[in-house]
Amino acid sequence: MELNDIKLFSPEIALILGSIFILLYGIFFKNDKDSYKNILYISLTSLVISFYCSVYLVDLNTTSFNDLLENDSYSLFFKVIVFSGSLVIIYISYNYLKDLNILTPEFFFLILLSLVGVLILISSRNIISMFLGLELQSICLYILAAYTRYDIKSSESGVKYFVMGALSSGILLYGLSIIFGFTNSTDFYEISKSIKYSIDNNENFLILSIGFVLILCGLFFKIAVVPFHMWAPDVYEGSATPITAYFTTIPKVGAIAFLIKFLNIPFEHYYNAWFQILYLVSIISLILGSIAAVNQNNIKRLLAYSSISHMGFILIGILTGNELGIKSAQLYISIYMVSILGIFTCLLCLKNKVNGIYLENIKSYSGLLKKDSFLSFSFAIFLFSLAGLPPLSGFFGKLYILISAIESNLYLLAVIAVITSIISAFYYLRIIKVMFFDNPVNEIYTNISVISKLIIVVALIISIFLIIFLSDFLEIINESLLAN
Repeated sequence: MELNDIKLFSPEIALILGSIFILLYGIFFKNDKDSYKNILYISLTSLVISFYCSVYLVDLNTTSFNDLLENDSYSLFFKVIVFSGSLVIIYISYNYLKDLNILTPEFFFLILLSLVGVLILISSRNIISMFLGLELQSICLYILAAYTRYDIKSSESGVKYFVMGALSSGILLYGLSIIFGFTNSTDFYEISKSIKYSIDNNENFLILSIGFVLILCGLFFKIAVVPFHMWAPDVYEGSATPITAYFTTIPKVGAIAFLIKFLNIPFEHYYNAWFQILYLVSIISLILGSIAAVNQNNIKRLLAYSSISHMGFILIGILTGNELGIKSAQLYISIYMVSILGIFTCLLCLKNKVNGIYLENIKSYSGLLKKDSFLSFSFAIFLFSLAGLPPLSGFFGKLYILISAIESNLYLLAVIAVITSIISAFYYLRIIKVMFFDNPVNEIYTNISVISKLIIVVALIISIFLIIFLSDFLEIINESLLAN
């Protein structure tokens, strides 16, 4: 390991050291009344240091560990999104876990360690580093899913996620071994050359296609698209709400970032093959996610099915294979994360007045407008943004996806996307109707801190006023486009 490698790996090192320090602090100062608050500060500080290292310390267009990892503007764009979302999630998790008396140092340890996996995944340019990053992230997520140990739903979700995740990892690893065996390389660019040679000379095409499909199956599981979505509703519902917020955002951002890179570098010459796969998966995900969400009464299950539909939208941008499509996918995932984090921040401010339980059933939000107008209007705006109502940010995310689809002559896909958006608007409006027009529930209680209100306000500004600085944001995305 060279000194330059350590410098380039400094963001991940900061998180690893922070996670270790959290465990040690929890052991030696567990009886300190301020220990958990200090652990929260340590976690946030580790994230800030890691963010600083990524932006200011690590040079762009450099590689480390014999080209296992690559730091460029593309990976930096997604890392900034990941850091921003993680800061919010860690903060909003504190009061929730403390109120339920399940706050432990292990939670912050697992979050930071999973982030290391996400960062490695985003920076990967080698199937070895890709697999290590993906599995490091996944192992932490399996434990987080079952974090609420005394809750039967949480334990069930953890076991289900682990079993299905282990199966998908096995499939993924088998696919990677096939690719390595027939290309004799683990580097993305070398694999691309070998595959091009194979296609030009009509050699090993079938077996390489099998390996490619197996890898895609593993990646589709991570972003929960049809037909690898079965785990998402149960895991989202069974997990603690802040952990669900984490599942819905950060791992998906990392997986989408890698998927774009994976399809456009090592398998760029397989475009015709993966276009057909993504086309079919996108259509089914849009339809199933939208329809299945209609009858859900639990907000987390609804958001699980909703996320399946949103991932279908993002796949449309990716499968176009052009610059506009990739830009649209990056824009969409950014807007999606802002809206989701805004929603979960609002959810973690809603409790039952009698027993102090956080509210998850949609009917329990009845009459929220009369209890807290700020939360109800904020909640509504985030839902409208997810639905794609103009002039909110979600509208522009969907608009650019649709434009990229039309320019690529994917008219059927564009029509299906519009129809499913209308369906999604229905179940989002159902939540708004309950909050604004149903009779108030006496048991509902709102408790919003200053920082939580600040988070919501920032998310609202992005959601409402994105049109003002949309061109600047698109320019940032344009500068971060994947180069191959």
